[in-house]
Amino acid sequence: MANLPPDGLLYDPDITTQEEIDTFRAFYKRTKGYSLPAFEFWLDLRPDVLKRYRANYRREVSSAEEKLRPIPHVLAMLHYYVIVGYGDGVLYELKLAQSEGAARGECLDAMAFAFINAGPMGMDAAGASSLEFMKHWTQDDEALSPSRWPPGWSFDRDAFRSGMDFATPEASRHDLQAVQDWYQSRLGEVPKYVQFLVKHRPNFLKALRNRYENALRDGLPKEMVPYMLLFFNVVRGFSEGIREAVLLGRSFNMTKSQLTDAICWASYYGGMDGITIAEQAAGELLDRM
Repeated sequence: MANLPPDGLLYDPDITTQEEIDTFRAFYKRTKGYSLPAFEFWLDLRPDVLKRYRANYRREVSSAEEKLRPIPHVLAMLHYYVIVGYGDGVLYELKLAQSEGAARGECLDAMAFAFINAGPMGMDAAGASSLEFMKHWTQDDEALSPSRWPPGWSFDRDAFRSGMDFATPEASRHDLQAVQDWYQSRLGEVPKYVQFLVKHRPNFLKALRNRYENALRDGLPKEMVPYMLLFFNVVRGFSEGIREAVLLGRSFNMTKSQLTDAICWASYYGGMDGITIAEQAAGELLDRM
């Protein structure tokens, strides 16, 4: 059969040939190591369901820019899978990230940031599924092209520096003012959880910021933080988190298209209702970009 797409599945949902199925399985084995049981279920019982899913995946979710550079959404999926403790998905996305040209350190940065919300439960599943793969990751990072990331995206640890002094665990008056100034500078407002912790648990806030400010160490572009957080918060329908992620992304000069990509990809897990919540939380912010 001529002109099969890379994943092998043609648009016609009512006819699925063995050649399409074989090409699909080979594509997933080549790019991600194996075909997920979720996909095998539909291949065996209702291939039309899988074909419509893949057609949606290929054609409708991503902007033209994102189709050329899929690493952001791959790492957003990785971040989410670590948080929810989906071990097979963690390994799956790591293999896909590697095949798309992500560096090992970039993946570790994404997982370190996910650990803030995942806790030991999420990391248990991630560690069990991916430790050996990550220990034996072989890749020449020097050969990776900068063009795999959107133009202007860059690694910048200083972008998250609030000015807190992490040499001591106690939050000083200077620390608390510094972190509030950071949020005011970046977002134009101070989130309610920050205001709450400043009043009631300042040392806890400092400990959280220590993790937040130091999760990215090995090369992940700073723009991935709002991208990952936007994806995650749309999935769970958390409007305050959506707003904060859009404000942070805007401060990093992310484009409306890039932020919309994260929102649309999240609909695979948050459903259409997640997009409604995103519109309510940040639609006016996006409209002004």
